[in-house]
Amino acid sequence: MWWMDAPQQDRIVLPLSAPTPPELNDFLGGHAASLRAARGLPCVPVQGRRKLTGALFVVGTSRSGTSWVFELCASHPQMSMGYESKLPIEGIEVYRRHQPILDRSDMAALFAALHAEVDDPSNRIFSNQLTRPEVIDRALGAHTRCPGWPAVCEAIFCSLDDTTNWGNKFLRVELAPTLDRLWPNSRFLVLTRDPRGVLASQSKKFDHSVEYSAMYWNTHARSILDTIGLRPGEHRGNYMVMDLVELARDPRPVLEWAFSGIGLSLDPIEDLVTSHPGEPDRLDRWRTSLPPTRQRQVEEYCFDTMTALGYRPEFALSAKPLTRTQRTVALFREHGGELLRNPSTIQRKHVVQRMKAALGVRL
Repeated sequence: MWWMDAPQQDRIVLPLSAPTPPELNDFLGGHAASLRAARGLPCVPVQGRRKLTGALFVVGTSRSGTSWVFELCASHPQMSMGYESKLPIEGIEVYRRHQPILDRSDMAALFAALHAEVDDPSNRIFSNQLTRPEVIDRALGAHTRCPGWPAVCEAIFCSLDDTTNWGNKFLRVELAPTLDRLWPNSRFLVLTRDPRGVLASQSKKFDHSVEYSAMYWNTHARSILDTIGLRPGEHRGNYMVMDLVELARDPRPVLEWAFSGIGLSLDPIEDLVTSHPGEPDRLDRWRTSLPPTRQRQVEEYCFDTMTALGYRPEFALSAKPLTRTQRTVALFREHGGELLRNPSTIQRKHVVQRMKAALGVRL
């Protein structure tokens, strides 16, 4: 089999079973039960509380296959998935400010705040869910049985198609540990792609420069190495890292790992693979379409990270890291005009954090 358990030595082991940090206690439940009792409201005994179902998170850079994997997984009849939804992360602070949530009026106030404050342009349908009374009732029931933001978020997502499970596609792998602490029974499928393939695709679709694509890819690759500690084809615990082309050749084993880990039926897998083929040959066309000079450039800029992830340079003999000036110019070329036209995107797209990461500034 082309994916394997990761060896424990020389790997960063995530504290997947570590105790919940104190700063997360408020939105993981806190003292909701005692507050409900003080108000004279019914409480659910500990033995009667429902455990959260597992979520499925798909993460990868732009043009690394996340949209295809999203279609594969979202087409499962018992799966509701967000497309880069901001709700799971940005809802945390909104929920914290609305503590305690003890009755329907509290939940309705939280929903109104989520609707007003979470800017989620790729998932307008979830904003609509926040205005529906039956979704408020569903979230209140889930929160009563399992107090905390995770139960509320799960209820909102699953209400979309009345499914048992939910998930989200997102781009920033550094968010994975936070999501893992909130939904510890989940699966994280982290996608990588050869940086030369990412460059070819991004330059064709977005007209990105070599410098920008290399910087973008390096940031993602370093996050995988530092945060997940796995190489493509390896998995451990809740995490699997997969190369896009290898996954496209036969996604069945990975789907079995992901679906079985969160309690989803494996029966639809064959239909899903048939309906959403991976097309590995098309994904490898960059080998003939990308000029050797551009291949060498991206290899030099990504030399250390691509070799660390198992991608072999064909033309570059050593690393030629991007200077801070090159990175600054590339960032301004790609985003400067947009930010000047619409400054509100600075906060919504976490531009400051992304620029610091790309420029190598300590966050």
